[in-house]
Amino acid sequence: MEKIPQRTILFLIADTGAGHRSAANAIRNAITLISQREQEVWHARQQIVSGTSTGAREQPATAVSSASPPTYRIEIVDVFEEYSRFPLREAVKLYGPAIRYNPKMYGRVFRLSNKYRSLTAVQTVASPLIHNGLLRLITSVQPDVIVSIHPLLNQFTLKALQDLHLHIPFITVVTDLVSLHYSWFAPGADAYIVPTEEARELYLARKLDPDRVHVLGMPIDPKFTRPTASKQELQRKTGLEPGLPVVLLVGGGDGAGGLQVAVRAISRARLPVQLLIITGRNKRLYAYLQRTRKNLRVPAKVFGFVQNMPEMMRASDVIITKAGPGTINEALACDLPIILSGYVPGQEEGNVDFVLKNDVGILAHDSIELVDGLRRLIKPGSVTMRRQVANAKRLSRPHASFDIASCILGFLPPAGQPGPWQTSLARKRRPWAGVELMQGRDACVARAPEQYQKEIVHGKVLLWRPGRNGRRNDAWARICCRSDSQTRSAYLSLRRGPQPSSLPESPVSPPILAWTAAPVGDACPRHPPDDHVCQYRHRRGRSRCSCSCHP
Repeated sequence: MEKIPQRTILFLIADTGAGHRSAANAIRNAITLISQREQEVWHARQQIVSGTSTGAREQPATAVSSASPPTYRIEIVDVFEEYSRFPLREAVKLYGPAIRYNPKMYGRVFRLSNKYRSLTAVQTVASPLIHNGLLRLITSVQPDVIVSIHPLLNQFTLKALQDLHLHIPFITVVTDLVSLHYSWFAPGADAYIVPTEEARELYLARKLDPDRVHVLGMPIDPKFTRPTASKQELQRKTGLEPGLPVVLLVGGGDGAGGLQVAVRAISRARLPVQLLIITGRNKRLYAYLQRTRKNLRVPAKVFGFVQNMPEMMRASDVIITKAGPGTINEALACDLPIILSGYVPGQEEGNVDFVLKNDVGILAHDSIELVDGLRRLIKPGSVTMRRQVANAKRLSRPHASFDIASCILGFLPPAGQPGPWQTSLARKRRPWAGVELMQGRDACVARAPEQYQKEIVHGKVLLWRPGRNGRRNDAWARICCRSDSQTRSAYLSLRRGPQPSSLPESPVSPPILAWTAAPVGDACPRHPPDDHVCQYRHRRGRSRCSCSCHP
């Protein structure tokens, strides 16, 4: 049985809000479930074929050991946080405070940048701050497919792929319903996955290839496709009172969206309801509501960030939330009428139009409209409730994550064929091919093939391969070790620049964790003097032996 290579899928996100990571996790979970299903079917077929072949002695061993389904390695990377430079890395972190404290200013920035010229200027300024990081990421992960779930990463990634001279399928998954930023549709991607027909019309208005756009819905967690207990059982499990309408208040992953104002308005109105409040990651709001919960005039349960959102939604009758696309689609999957308590100007304005146009909810501009709309929905035998529930069932696409996952898997190389990094053409285009990186106990050890030459220049270990004329190739690699919040791994930092011999003679301080040469007479006693495995690492002016054999 031939060994099927593991396929690697790289998801590019940015934690500007919780929606992009939630979408990536939803697709990853769907791919995992699809892979498990493929493995189970393959094992069942193998057992059937094995039983048939053992019963017939005269038949030789046929394709009992057919090729097994491929396995998938999935990497989800916050590119701005882990691979961009200052000030771009810090500027992205302003998204949360901007939408919380000054949403109007954010809306103006969104509209100003939602044009070709403005976007081109932003990309020109920001590209030098992220381009080399993307090259490091792609060459270290070596993905078979790249999936972008953030609009600002599309053009940067396509430019990096052009510089690598490798055709790696690049797919854009749009996570906005209607108000799409201009950067979502960067020309050159292999596929564009959009959630609504309105988004598809915006794509076609850009005069792009209509065969590359796919309307597959918004990716939500596959848990929303699983059956749950009845509403009465879920309410009893959550500690709610039976027979009293349940209003779910959600502010998104960051807990924004006017939750505190909505809770006060419902409490002052003394509506015959009970509240189920989810504050997300807003710990300050969670602590405040826990302190004041006893003073509310309606029963209330307060939770922070939860993992059982399908059970929470199916235990409720109405949901009050901001106009986030993920929460809207999750509510539609649970047949919940929606009351929108707010929206982010610019990117979420189209989500409000989507809810109102399809008659699955209302927009409450103030607390009075919120209380009036909620009173109409909870009224016994409410016609508005029945109509909006029916519309939600018509619009919901709970299996969208599986459809998107199947589309992404369709761009992987067929079984038995090499990926883009295993082809001979790819190896020729990568002068650093063959350099093996290993992680020791406290160090990263680099072993280069024989055709590479190692040289110490200004305290840095440079690897270079002689060209056809025997001279030094100007494509050289520097070995370094990077530490981030998720992993500590070794990688090659690619550079194209002047010849090492032409570097300035002035002393240059090596970067943190860059390799330095072992001082004369102080080599490692456990290795020969000419062995390059044992090196000394320079960090903050101190050197110490860092080979893996030392404690």
